Amino acid sequence: MSELRFEDILINAGTDEFDRMTGYAEFPYFHKQIEVVCEEGVTAEYAARSIQWLAEVDEAQVREICQYALYYLQDELESTSKGELLDENIQHIQEPLEILRYMEFASLDIKLPKEPKIPVLNLSGGCDWQEDEGLHCLIKNGHVVYMGSWNDEDVWDEHLLDDDQYLVNYVLYPQRKALQQKAAERLKQHPPKQIPHLEFAMNSPVRKFVEFLLAGEEHCTPEEAWAKLEGTRLMALLQEDISLAWEDASLLYRCYCMERDLGAVDMEVYLWEQTHLEP
Repeated sequence: MSELRFEDILINAGTDEFDRMTGYAEFPYFHKQIEVVCEEGVTAEYAARSIQWLAEVDEAQVREICQYALYYLQDELESTSKGELLDENIQHIQEPLEILRYMEFASLDIKLPKEPKIPVLNLSGGCDWQEDEGLHCLIKNGHVVYMGSWNDEDVWDEHLLDDDQYLVNYVLYPQRKALQQKAAERLKQHPPKQIPHLEFAMNSPVRKFVEFLLAGEEHCTPEEAWAKLEGTRLMALLQEDISLAWEDASLLYRCYCMERDLGAVDMEVYLWEQTHLEP
């Protein structure tokens, strides 16, 4: 028995510039062909299985897709002024299937599977209400697990339906208010850490000095290291002349130690000599 080839299952099969196998397949529910893009490593047998799953999409599945797409549309209409630019009828959709007039699927991406026997579909396309970011729909085991703008989400990602995805995944849209309240309560109980001294760039040497050198030598947290620097003449100089924050981290640490051991005057003279005098 001959091995299954991509040419046997894809219309106009070929490879793209990324060496991915591409072609077209029928999407029977919509009576149209859509592009199929197979990730490198996907076998023809698995691609054939995916195309069969595509063929099994029925009206119940499409209705579920449309309901989540309608949430996506409603959110765009509520949070932006796009409604003024769209067909007036799009703002009064009552039946979920009506939204099909304003959206379409154009591509089926077939990724390497984690569980080859679990039916999944990774569909993308366009919609009138979000022309730039388009439409992305992920289906797993017969249920939509992601609906929203296209951002290369992975159908095998176990966190797609996590509570904190409520702003981007419209499968969670019906629970949005409850999840917002839950997130607010969680934030109240566990407020985010404040980053000290944002006037200093995150990649500046002064941060290496404080958060690594000083914190390491003093066996303390970065926050505690910043607290140790507060009130010193070195800190005052850093805040007066922000360019000093870009001096070598080891130099700044030596200055800190000098001020601690010999006093602020000696430290300031030493720092001036190191940063102003020609070698």
